[in-house]
Amino acid sequence: MIKRVFKIFTLLFLVLTLQSFTVVIDAGHGGHDAGAIGLKMGIKEKDLNLAVAQRLAENIRTKYPEVKVVLTRSTDVFLPLQQRADIVNKCKDADKLFISIHTNAAENRNACGAETFILGTDRMEDNLDVAMRENSVMKLEEDLTVYQGFDNSIESYIMFELMQHGYMENSMIFAEKVQNEFVGSLQRANRGVRQAAFWVLLQSACPGVLVEMGFLSNAEEEKWLASEAGKTGIVKGIFTAFEKYYEENKINEYENF
Repeated sequence: MIKRVFKIFTLLFLVLTLQSFTVVIDAGHGGHDAGAIGLKMGIKEKDLNLAVAQRLAENIRTKYPEVKVVLTRSTDVFLPLQQRADIVNKCKDADKLFISIHTNAAENRNACGAETFILGTDRMEDNLDVAMRENSVMKLEEDLTVYQGFDNSIESYIMFELMQHGYMENSMIFAEKVQNEFVGSLQRANRGVRQAAFWVLLQSACPGVLVEMGFLSNAEEEKWLASEAGKTGIVKGIFTAFEKYYEENKINEYENF
Protein backbone atom coordinates (compact mmCIF):
# COMPACT_ATOMS: atom_id res chain seq x y z
CA MET A 1 0.00 0.00 0.00
CA ILE A 2 2.79 2.41 0.94
CA LYS A 3 4.65 1.62 -2.29
CA ARG A 4 1.51 2.27 -4.34
CA VAL A 5 0.89 5.63 -2.64
CA PHE A 6 4.52 6.57 -3.17
CA LYS A 7 4.30 5.65 -6.85
CA ILE A 8 1.17 7.73 -7.34
CA PHE A 9 2.73 10.67 -5.53
CA THR A 10 5.87 10.40 -7.65
CA LEU A 11 3.87 10.34 -10.89
CA LEU A 12 1.85 13.33 -9.73
CA PHE A 13 5.06 15.20 -8.91
CA LEU A 14 6.51 14.49 -12.34
CA VAL A 15 3.33 15.64 -14.08
CA LEU A 16 3.34 18.89 -12.12
CA THR A 17 7.02 19.35 -12.85
CA LEU A 18 6.55 18.84 -16.58
CA GLN A 19 3.77 21.41 -16.64
CA SER A 20 5.88 24.04 -14.93
CA PHE A 21 8.36 24.71 -17.74
CA THR A 22 8.02 27.76 -19.97
CA VAL A 23 10.08 28.69 -22.99
CA VAL A 24 9.80 32.24 -24.32
CA ILE A 25 10.84 32.66 -27.94
CA ASP A 26 11.62 36.18 -29.03
CA ALA A 27 11.69 37.14 -32.71
CA GLY A 28 14.00 40.14 -32.73
CA HIS A 29 12.99 43.48 -34.30
CA GLY A 30 9.62 43.93 -36.07
CA GLY A 31 7.28 46.62 -37.39
CA HIS A 32 9.13 49.80 -38.34
CA ASP A 33 12.34 48.21 -37.01
CA ALA A 34 13.49 45.99 -39.88
CA GLY A 35 16.81 45.04 -38.31
CA ALA A 36 19.57 44.05 -40.72
CA ILE A 37 18.85 44.10 -44.48
CA GLY A 38 20.24 41.48 -46.85
CA LEU A 39 23.08 42.52 -49.13
CA LYS A 40 21.77 41.05 -52.42
CA MET A 41 18.20 39.82 -51.87
CA GLY A 42 17.09 42.54 -49.48
CA ILE A 43 15.88 40.01 -46.92
CA LYS A 44 14.68 41.76 -43.77
CA GLU A 45 15.97 40.42 -40.49
CA LYS A 46 12.62 40.96 -38.76
CA ASP A 47 10.88 38.59 -41.22
CA LEU A 48 13.53 35.87 -40.99
CA ASN A 49 13.58 36.04 -37.21
CA LEU A 50 9.80 35.67 -37.02
CA ALA A 51 9.69 32.74 -39.44
CA VAL A 52 12.28 30.82 -37.43
CA ALA A 53 10.66 31.71 -34.08
CA GLN A 54 7.23 30.50 -35.24
CA ARG A 55 8.58 27.21 -36.57
CA LEU A 56 10.58 26.62 -33.42
CA ALA A 57 7.50 27.26 -31.28
CA GLU A 58 5.46 24.81 -33.37
CA ASN A 59 8.11 22.09 -33.05
CA ILE A 60 8.30 22.44 -29.27
CA ARG A 61 4.52 22.46 -28.86
CA THR A 62 4.18 19.33 -30.99
CA LYS A 63 6.89 17.31 -29.23
CA TYR A 64 6.32 18.67 -25.72
CA PRO A 65 2.67 19.66 -25.24
CA GLU A 66 3.29 19.99 -21.50
CA VAL A 67 5.69 22.89 -22.10
CA LYS A 68 4.21 26.38 -22.17
CA VAL A 69 5.53 28.15 -25.28
CA VAL A 70 5.24 31.93 -25.46
CA LEU A 71 6.12 34.08 -28.47
CA THR A 72 6.96 37.69 -27.70
CA ARG A 73 5.48 38.52 -31.09
CA SER A 74 3.64 36.39 -33.64
CA THR A 75 3.11 39.14 -36.22
CA ASP A 76 5.10 41.99 -37.76
CA VAL A 77 4.82 44.43 -34.86
CA PHE A 78 7.31 46.62 -33.04
CA LEU A 79 8.07 45.70 -29.43
CA PRO A 80 10.32 47.72 -27.09
CA LEU A 81 13.21 45.76 -25.61
CA GLN A 82 11.90 46.15 -22.06
CA GLN A 83 8.47 44.85 -23.10
CA ARG A 84 10.09 41.70 -24.43
CA ALA A 85 11.77 41.13 -21.07
CA ASP A 86 8.52 41.93 -19.27
CA ILE A 87 6.81 39.12 -21.18
CA VAL A 88 9.44 36.71 -19.87
CA ASN A 89 9.10 37.92 -16.30
CA LYS A 90 5.31 37.70 -16.30
CA CYS A 91 5.58 33.94 -16.81
CA LYS A 92 5.35 32.60 -13.27
CA ASP A 93 6.80 29.11 -13.78
CA ALA A 94 9.94 28.45 -11.78
CA ASP A 95 11.69 26.84 -14.75
CA LYS A 96 11.97 29.15 -17.74
CA LEU A 97 14.18 29.55 -20.78
CA PHE A 98 14.45 32.62 -23.00
CA ILE A 99 15.55 32.31 -26.64
CA SER A 100 15.98 35.52 -28.62
CA ILE A 101 16.31 34.99 -32.38
CA HIS A 102 18.39 37.43 -34.44
CA THR A 103 20.35 37.67 -37.68
CA ASN A 104 23.71 39.38 -37.91
CA ALA A 105 25.30 41.99 -40.16
CA ALA A 106 28.77 43.49 -40.44
CA GLU A 107 30.75 45.95 -42.53
CA ASN A 108 33.04 43.07 -43.50
CA ARG A 109 31.07 41.37 -46.29
CA ASN A 110 33.05 38.16 -45.77
CA ALA A 111 31.92 37.77 -42.14
CA CYS A 112 29.90 34.59 -41.81
CA GLY A 113 28.77 31.91 -39.40
CA ALA A 114 26.58 31.50 -36.34
CA GLU A 115 27.19 32.65 -32.80
CA THR A 116 25.26 32.33 -29.57
CA PHE A 117 25.40 34.95 -26.83
CA ILE A 118 24.77 34.89 -23.13
CA LEU A 119 24.75 37.86 -20.79
CA GLY A 120 28.18 38.96 -19.68
CA THR A 121 31.00 41.40 -20.10
CA ASP A 122 33.84 39.02 -20.97
CA ARG A 123 35.84 40.48 -23.90
CA MET A 124 33.30 43.30 -24.02
CA GLU A 125 35.25 45.32 -26.60
CA ASP A 126 35.17 42.41 -29.07
CA ASN A 127 31.40 41.99 -28.82
CA LEU A 128 30.41 45.61 -28.27
CA ASP A 129 29.44 46.24 -31.88
CA VAL A 130 26.87 43.43 -31.85
CA ALA A 131 25.39 44.48 -28.51
CA MET A 132 25.17 48.13 -29.52
CA ARG A 133 23.48 47.25 -32.81
CA GLU A 134 20.87 45.02 -31.19
CA ASN A 135 20.25 47.46 -28.32
CA SER A 136 20.02 50.48 -30.64
CA VAL A 137 16.31 49.73 -31.16
CA MET A 138 15.85 51.76 -27.97
CA LYS A 139 16.25 54.89 -30.07
CA LEU A 140 13.08 54.00 -31.98
CA GLU A 141 10.99 53.93 -28.81
CA GLU A 142 8.95 56.81 -27.48
CA ASP A 143 9.44 56.16 -23.77
CA LEU A 144 13.07 55.76 -22.75
CA THR A 145 12.47 56.20 -19.02
CA VAL A 146 12.18 52.41 -18.55
CA TYR A 147 15.89 52.10 -19.33
CA GLN A 148 16.84 54.11 -16.24
CA GLY A 149 19.58 56.18 -17.84
CA PHE A 150 21.01 53.46 -20.08
CA ASP A 151 21.72 55.19 -23.40
CA ASN A 152 23.61 52.51 -25.38
CA SER A 153 26.90 54.34 -24.92
CA ILE A 154 30.17 52.66 -24.03
CA GLU A 155 29.91 54.20 -20.58
CA SER A 156 26.52 52.57 -20.09
CA TYR A 157 27.93 49.14 -20.84
CA ILE A 158 30.56 49.56 -18.18
CA MET A 159 27.68 49.88 -15.70
CA PHE A 160 26.35 46.43 -16.51
CA GLU A 161 26.54 44.34 -13.36
CA LEU A 162 26.81 40.62 -13.96
CA MET A 163 25.96 40.11 -10.29
CA GLN A 164 22.37 41.06 -11.12
CA HIS A 165 21.99 37.88 -13.11
CA GLY A 166 22.16 34.47 -11.44
CA TYR A 167 21.47 32.35 -14.50
CA MET A 168 24.84 32.30 -16.23
CA GLU A 169 25.57 28.59 -15.73
CA ASN A 170 22.33 27.33 -17.30
CA SER A 171 22.52 29.99 -20.00
CA MET A 172 25.98 28.72 -20.91
CA ILE A 173 24.81 25.09 -20.92
CA PHE A 174 22.02 25.85 -23.38
CA ALA A 175 24.16 28.20 -25.49
CA GLU A 176 26.81 25.52 -25.94
CA LYS A 177 24.17 23.01 -27.03
CA VAL A 178 22.85 25.45 -29.63
CA GLN A 179 26.31 26.25 -30.94
CA ASN A 180 27.26 22.55 -31.06
CA GLU A 181 24.23 21.85 -33.24
CA PHE A 182 25.02 24.73 -35.57
CA VAL A 183 28.62 23.60 -35.99
CA GLY A 184 28.22 19.82 -35.79
CA SER A 185 24.95 19.16 -37.61
CA LEU A 186 24.76 22.18 -39.91
CA GLN A 187 28.49 22.62 -40.52
CA ARG A 188 28.20 26.36 -39.93
CA ALA A 189 31.26 28.50 -39.48
CA ASN A 190 31.78 28.57 -35.73
CA ARG A 191 31.88 32.03 -34.16
CA GLY A 192 31.47 30.46 -30.75
CA VAL A 193 29.55 31.11 -27.56
CA ARG A 194 30.20 34.67 -26.53
CA GLN A 195 29.23 37.15 -23.85
CA ALA A 196 27.64 40.53 -24.48
CA ALA A 197 25.53 43.10 -22.67
CA PHE A 198 22.13 42.64 -24.31
CA TRP A 199 19.31 44.44 -22.53
CA VAL A 200 16.74 41.66 -23.09
CA LEU A 201 19.06 39.14 -21.42
CA LEU A 202 19.93 41.44 -18.54
CA GLN A 203 16.30 42.15 -17.73
CA SER A 204 14.92 38.61 -18.19
CA ALA A 205 14.81 36.68 -14.92
CA CYS A 206 15.76 33.26 -16.25
CA PRO A 207 18.47 31.51 -18.27
CA GLY A 208 18.57 32.98 -21.74
CA VAL A 209 20.50 33.20 -24.99
CA LEU A 210 20.53 35.48 -28.00
CA VAL A 211 21.16 33.58 -31.22
CA GLU A 212 22.71 35.27 -34.24
CA MET A 213 21.82 32.84 -37.03
CA GLY A 214 24.15 34.23 -39.68
CA PHE A 215 25.10 37.33 -41.67
CA LEU A 216 22.69 39.00 -44.05
CA SER A 217 25.60 41.22 -45.07
CA ASN A 218 27.21 38.14 -46.66
CA ALA A 219 25.51 37.46 -50.02
CA GLU A 220 25.99 33.68 -49.92
CA GLU A 221 24.88 33.39 -46.33
CA GLU A 222 21.84 35.58 -46.98
CA LYS A 223 20.79 33.23 -49.78
CA TRP A 224 21.16 30.19 -47.51
CA LEU A 225 19.35 31.78 -44.57
CA ALA A 226 16.43 32.77 -46.80
CA SER A 227 16.15 29.29 -48.31
CA GLU A 228 13.87 26.55 -47.04
CA ALA A 229 16.89 24.40 -46.25
CA GLY A 230 18.45 27.21 -44.27
CA LYS A 231 15.40 27.99 -42.15
CA THR A 232 14.69 24.29 -41.60
CA GLY A 233 18.27 23.66 -40.55
CA ILE A 234 18.37 26.57 -38.12
CA VAL A 235 15.09 25.55 -36.51
CA LYS A 236 16.21 21.94 -36.21
CA GLY A 237 19.49 23.00 -34.61
CA ILE A 238 17.85 25.15 -31.94
CA PHE A 239 15.09 22.60 -31.35
CA THR A 240 17.55 19.74 -30.89
CA ALA A 241 19.48 21.86 -28.40
CA PHE A 242 16.22 22.54 -26.56
CA GLU A 243 15.38 18.82 -26.51
CA LYS A 244 18.67 18.00 -24.85
CA TYR A 245 18.41 20.87 -22.38
CA TYR A 246 14.81 20.07 -21.44
CA GLU A 247 15.37 16.33 -21.08
CA GLU A 248 18.36 16.97 -18.83
CA ASN A 249 16.24 19.39 -16.81
CA LYS A 250 13.61 16.70 -16.26
CA ILE A 251 16.24 14.19 -15.14
CA ASN A 252 17.72 16.70 -12.71
CA GLU A 253 14.29 17.49 -11.28
CA TYR A 254 13.60 13.78 -10.77
CA GLU A 255 16.97 13.12 -9.13
CA ASN A 256 16.57 16.11 -6.83
CA PHE A 257 13.19 14.77 -5.81
